[in-house]
Amino acid sequence: MWRAWLGFPFGVLLIMVGATLAHDYRGIATKHVELSERVVRPLSPFRRSDEQRARLRAFSVMFDRLFGVFMMGLGLVSLVVSGYLLFNAPT
Repeated sequence: MWRAWLGFPFGVLLIMVGATLAHDYRGIATKHVELSERVVRPLSPFRRSDEQRARLRAFSVMFDRLFGVFMMGLGLVSLVVSGYLLFNAPT
């Protein structure tokens, strides 16, 4: 029973974080990609041009936004499953 009650705030949290990433609220996805670029350096021995770097950054931002949509879907599934567990719990 406690798992069903825990599923509601978890689902809401997933939906909120996913919506923030998916809608790029205040540029959070862009900031996340820029921070990742500063922390993780590419291991390629060749230098990248500015155009390649911009294309990679745009791809990374789009991936972050798609991951946000995926998180929203997982949050919705969590809400449905926890509701199902609550309404079909043995009494």
